Amino acid sequence: MQQILRFDRVEVRPAELGSRAFDVLQALIQHRERVMTKDELLDMAWPGLVVEENNLQAQVSTLRKLLGPKAISTIPGRGYQFSLGETVLPEIPTTAAPSVVAPKPNLPPQLAPPSERRQVLAKAKPSTLTDAERAAVLGENPQLTAIHVPALSIAVLPFANLTGDPNDEYFSDGLADELLHVLAKIKGLRVAARTSAFSFKGKSATITEIGRLLNVATLLEGSIRKSGNRVRISVQLVKVEDGFHLWSETYDRTLDDIFAVQDDIAQYVLAELRVKFLTQTSGKIEMRGVEAEVAAAAKGRSVNAEAHRLYLQAKFLMNRHAAADVMRCVEYLRQALNIDPRFAQAWAALSHALVTAADLGAAPVAESAAEAFKAVQRALALDPNLVDGHVAMCTYQTMHAWDWRGAVNSVQRALHIAPDDVGALKEAARLYYALGKSQVALGYAERAIALDPLNSVCYWYQSSSLGVLGRLTEAEAAIRKALELSPDAPSLHFRLAFFLDRLGWHDEALIEANREQADWGRYFALGILHFRRGNLAESDRALDTLIERCGESACIQIAMTYCVRGDADHAFEWLERAYLRRDTGLSYVKSGWLTHPIQADPRWPVFLKKMGFDA
Repeated sequence: MQQILRFDRVEVRPAELGSRAFDVLQALIQHRERVMTKDELLDMAWPGLVVEENNLQAQVSTLRKLLGPKAISTIPGRGYQFSLGETVLPEIPTTAAPSVVAPKPNLPPQLAPPSERRQVLAKAKPSTLTDAERAAVLGENPQLTAIHVPALSIAVLPFANLTGDPNDEYFSDGLADELLHVLAKIKGLRVAARTSAFSFKGKSATITEIGRLLNVATLLEGSIRKSGNRVRISVQLVKVEDGFHLWSETYDRTLDDIFAVQDDIAQYVLAELRVKFLTQTSGKIEMRGVEAEVAAAAKGRSVNAEAHRLYLQAKFLMNRHAAADVMRCVEYLRQALNIDPRFAQAWAALSHALVTAADLGAAPVAESAAEAFKAVQRALALDPNLVDGHVAMCTYQTMHAWDWRGAVNSVQRALHIAPDDVGALKEAARLYYALGKSQVALGYAERAIALDPLNSVCYWYQSSSLGVLGRLTEAEAAIRKALELSPDAPSLHFRLAFFLDRLGWHDEALIEANREQADWGRYFALGILHFRRGNLAESDRALDTLIERCGESACIQIAMTYCVRGDADHAFEWLERAYLRRDTGLSYVKSGWLTHPIQADPRWPVFLKKMGFDA
C-alpha cells in the first residue's frame, strides 16, 4: 500500500522527486517556523558547490507542482518558507542523508540511491520522460555544475553619488556604465553585464556575495563628488576572494577632463588585472598597448563634454523603462546630437529609444519607426562596427520592418563583433523565437543568463522558448525568476498565468492573471483563461472590456483571444487591424500556442506570407 503524505487539505501520493528537491523540501519543513534564505537552501542542497540561484528556483517549482503553488511562499528579497500545516513524511534514518537513504520495500523510486534511480529510469520507455523529468528522477541537472570563475573577470558596480543632490545620480551611474561599456569590449576580459551589476545599487551585499552571484574575480567600485565644474572621482579595484585592494586612485578634475579620467581608470584596471592574474606578464605590462586597446574600445563616443553629459542623462532615464522617462530620454538624445552630430553611440541609443517609445504607446508608431531607422542608419554610417548600432538595427527590422533576413544578418554581425554582448544575445533570443526557432532562441537566452544572471528580460525570453518546446515546468520556473527580479514589470504575471493554466493549475492561473497591473495584459489573460475553463460569460466580459479600453493599442491581444476561442473570422479581422497599425506584437505571431486553433484556416499562410515569414 502506498504511503500518503498529507499537508493541510492537500493529499499527495508518492511521485518522482530528485534528491536535490527532497533536500530542499526537508530543509524547508525542518525550519518551517522561519524564512529560509536562498544561501541556506543552496548550502543544504548543494553542499560544497557554487551553483546559480535558478537551480534552486527549478527545485521549488517542482515542489510546488507536487504540493500546490501555496505550499512554499516566496519572501521577496529574503528567501522561501514552507506554508502548509501538519506533515507526515516517510521516516529517514538519522545517519543517512536523503539522497543516499536505503530503499524500503514500498519506498518510491525518488528516495532510492542514485544507482537504483537510474535502474528505474532505464526501465521506462524513452518517450515517457522529458529532460526535466529525467533530471528529477536522477537527481541531476545538466546546468548544476560547479561554476568556474575566470581570473580575468570583473563587475563594475554603480558608483556612489556623494554630491548630496539626487539630480546628479545620472552622472555617477553614467560614469560607471561607460567604464563597463569600454571594459566589455576588451578581448579576454569577462565583464558582468550592467543589469546584474547595477542590481546591487543601494543594497548591503558583501563583496563575496556579489562576486559569487556575478561569477567574477574582481569588483570595481567608486564614488563621485561634484561641485560646479569640478569632480572628485575615487575608485578601487577589489579582489573578491579575500577583499584585497589591487589598485585605487582618486582624481580631482574638471568635467571637461572626464574622458581622460575614464580612459585612465580603464587602462589601469586592465593593466592591473593582467599583471595580477596572467603569469606570462612577469609583472610587466606595455602600457602603450593597453592605451591603444582602451582607445579602440571607446570609439563611437562624443568628444564634446556637454553632449556626453546629455547622453548620460538620456541613458539614466532609459534604464527606468517608464513611458514618460523614455520620451525625456529621446529629447536629451536629440539635444546631444544637435551639439555633436557625429556621436554614433547617441544615434544608436536614439533609435532604440524611439522603438521603445512606440512599443510602450508613448509615441506614434509610423513616425517613430521612420525616425528610428534614419537614426540607426546614421549610427552605422559613422561607425560600421558599432555593436549597439547593429543591435538597434535588428530591433527595428524585427519589431517594425518585419525584415527577417535583414534582422538575422544584423544580429549575427553584432555577435561576430562581440560574441558576449548581452544586448546582442537578448536580441538574438527574441528574433529566433519570433522566427519559430525556439531551440536556437533558448540557446541565446541561456547564454545571456550566464553573462547577466540578474536580468529579468533574459529569463522572460528563456521562459517563452521553453513554453513553446513544451518544457512547461522549467518555463514556469524561469518566469517566476523574472518576476522575482522585476516584480513590477508589466506582462510577467499574465505570462505566468498562462504557464500555470497549461500545467493544470487553473485557479492559481486566475489569481496570477488578476495580479497583472497592465490593463491590456490582465483582460487579455482573463478572456483566454475563462474560455479555457468553459466560463463563456466571464470570457466575453473580459474580451469586451479589452476591446473597449484597449482596442487601439491591443489589437494583437484581441486577435489572439479570438484565436483561442476558435473564432477565425474575428481573429483575422483583428490581425488585419494590427497589421495596418504596425502593431509590434505581430512580430511574434508565428510563435507560441495561441494561434493553433486557426492555423488550418487557408487565410493563415497568406497572412504569414504578408508578414514576410516566407523569406
